[in-house]
Amino acid sequence: MKSNGSYVKYLHKSKRWSAFVMMLFIPWLLGSQTASWDLKCILDNKLQHSSGILTLNQGQTFWSQVDNSSPAELYEMDVNCNILRTVKIIGVSKTDWEDIATDFKGSIYLGDFGNNNNSRNDLKIYILKDIANQPGDSMRPELIQFNYQNQTAFPPAAAYRNFDMEAMIWYQDTLHLFSKNRTDPFTGFTYQYKIPAVSGTYSVSPVDSFKTGDGPDVFFWITGAAFNPIDTELILLSHDRLWKFSGFDGSRFFSGKNSLITLPTYSQKEGICYAKENTWYVTDEYFSTLRIGGNLYEMKLEPTKNQEPVDEFEFEVYPNPAQTFLEIFIPKINSDKSDPFILYDALGSILIQTRIDKMRTFIPIEHLVNGVYFIKTYSRKLNRFIVKRVLKVD
Repeated sequence: MKSNGSYVKYLHKSKRWSAFVMMLFIPWLLGSQTASWDLKCILDNKLQHSSGILTLNQGQTFWSQVDNSSPAELYEMDVNCNILRTVKIIGVSKTDWEDIATDFKGSIYLGDFGNNNNSRNDLKIYILKDIANQPGDSMRPELIQFNYQNQTAFPPAAAYRNFDMEAMIWYQDTLHLFSKNRTDPFTGFTYQYKIPAVSGTYSVSPVDSFKTGDGPDVFFWITGAAFNPIDTELILLSHDRLWKFSGFDGSRFFSGKNSLITLPTYSQKEGICYAKENTWYVTDEYFSTLRIGGNLYEMKLEPTKNQEPVDEFEFEVYPNPAQTFLEIFIPKINSDKSDPFILYDALGSILIQTRIDKMRTFIPIEHLVNGVYFIKTYSRKLNRFIVKRVLKVD
């Protein structure tokens, strides 16, 4: 993403900044945390719009890039966010650098495939071989060019705009890309594409898909990806949550187990990488309007075997965003063991509390002001609270 402008435009639709701001700073509303989270340092000014991160030495140093119209450069920094090296990428025309990945040989794959408007037909990935051992302050990369075989309009109609890209990993000599869904209405699917990790020109089609959620889009679109080769785990990142995949067959990442992990804060997180022993690093872009982000974080995750799978169907809430009413749908209702549903605002004030004893229940919300709300109930199956966000709009 080139700027924070879309966030300002999106938030203005809700006409209630206060609720959104409170959501950023009260993570306890989302229930128990399954990720240990530590802010390491503030990114250098050159990396305030970091859109990707990787490490070639288990977290001793990191490589990162910027997605906007800044110079075509890669930066190596230490764990205190001090820039140690700047490498100019020569012979390229930079449009929107969105993610970076690495292989076992220390090559870096740099994706110039950001496509906010779904209108690009010049998508590229640059290959920088063994960058750590290359002398000098510049490199000329090898080139991968590609297009989406299933895209026939530039841009397509709003309902088909799923050709933005901000997430890429290397696995088994192949680059795996995961789309950022900009459909309207939002469908919630990210598509997986596979591209050989060698220079050339390719036409690719989706090989798999995964539904992250029903929306709003800013909570469920994919903004980064990373791979743990030790435990064979894939992570897909969004702004306040991530999805971890394990136990899959080959590169069919969505065929195994998946866990949803909520992060402590909402910010424009776009970079993530695996370092060592369940330790990951994340960067977020600086959001000048609210003066948040622009940091490097260390994150520790529990081993997959200790995580409970997500049961997204304990209950669902429709529509979301909503205007006049909410429908709570419980596919496996048990009226004898039902727990109360609580609707509360971003300040934690309880607005509605009701016990539901049927599969579909409608709750009027026309009287509520625009903003972010939460619905919470206790899951006896998962032995924990389940919380879902709801956006009230005009």
